[in-house]
Amino acid sequence: MGAPVEAATAFANLYQRWFDDARGLAEANRRQARRAVGARVADVLTLWDEHARSWLPGAPTILRLESGDLAAFVMREPCIALHSGRIATDAPVAGLRWESFRPCSYVIGRTVADLVLVTGRGGLLEDVEVVLDDGGRLFLGNRDAWPLAHAV
Repeated sequence: MGAPVEAATAFANLYQRWFDDARGLAEANRRQARRAVGARVADVLTLWDEHARSWLPGAPTILRLESGDLAAFVMREPCIALHSGRIATDAPVAGLRWESFRPCSYVIGRTVADLVLVTGRGGLLEDVEVVLDDGGRLFLGNRDAWPLAHAV
């Protein structure tokens, strides 16, 4: 799967691609995301703000799979883009640190049964619905204007 990349680097690369060809990136994201089907969920991570003692709204969400990461980054509301590959989560940055997102912890150990990529205006990606083997769902992105991932 390759060496982990810093989240800022992954975001910068996605952002450039998004502005160059947002529809092409959405299509590439669709192909890459399909590889997650059948993978076991190891964790769901997002950024914790040490100063505010709260989760950082609008922060990237990492679906950590045993086979690699699928990370959702906000581009321009309500659009998102996905990074497929390992994100480095060990070192804190400016009072922020990657933490297991406890509200979604029930998905750990489940298997990804399907992915539903929701597109909006112009075919741009707005949400990823991760369908789990037990029928549960994890939403990454901006579904219903949620600032953080949520599971149902």
